[in-house]
Amino acid sequence: MLVNISVIAIIITNGINSMLWVYPVVAVTFFLVKPIEALILTLSNMAIIASIPNLFDVMPLNSYFTTNLMLAACAFVYASFGNKQLALLAELNSTDPLTGALNRRALNDDTLAAISRAERYNSTYLLAFLDLDFFKKVNDEFGHAEGDRVLKQLVSITNSHIRESDKLYRFGGEEFVLIIPEIPSKEQVSFINKLRETIKNELKTPTGNSVTVSFGVAAWVPGTKVASWFKRADDAMYQAKKQGRDCAVFSKD
Repeated sequence: MLVNISVIAIIITNGINSMLWVYPVVAVTFFLVKPIEALILTLSNMAIIASIPNLFDVMPLNSYFTTNLMLAACAFVYASFGNKQLALLAELNSTDPLTGALNRRALNDDTLAAISRAERYNSTYLLAFLDLDFFKKVNDEFGHAEGDRVLKQLVSITNSHIRESDKLYRFGGEEFVLIIPEIPSKEQVSFINKLRETIKNELKTPTGNSVTVSFGVAAWVPGTKVASWFKRADDAMYQAKKQGRDCAVFSKD
């Protein structure tokens, strides 16, 4: 906005001699803001400049509009393509290539954001570790290709049974993490156990046996930092393993 206002002010002051400033401003605008916003700014800029008295006694008005529209159209296409490429790179940078779940880089960023929001708004957050039970047996009996299929299917099942605001991350190997915001205390246990039962019912080996998961869950409490939050959830998950697997343990800390 400042750049566009400045070029208008310069043209009003200096007249036709400053018209060439319009063209770099049009191009630069598409690098400073979103393409659609840049297009609106450019069209507004063109209309204001066209209304300046006596400005087009030297330059034909149709040449001014044609040149600027062509430049704006080219810049719009280029900027839109660039934004799509940046979005794709951002997705690749935050996604596990095998399963399609978010990766640890995204987990680190989102955990910090969750803690910041929880501290500011006193929001409710759950951090849930989930680990496939006896996953090594799946790999040993059916091969790693089948193991990969199980991992991908786990992500697909989980994502289809959680809310849009809930996020699933691959932590490593067969271990995953869920960040679950804004869930009432009275619904937390039923939410996790319903998800666990759904996975058990839908995730199968080639012979039709269920693949189960163990959950370790820790609610955010004031003063919690990333390392301690992860440790509480991880400890609860290992406690679920000790209790026989295929269960969910909530941290009491």
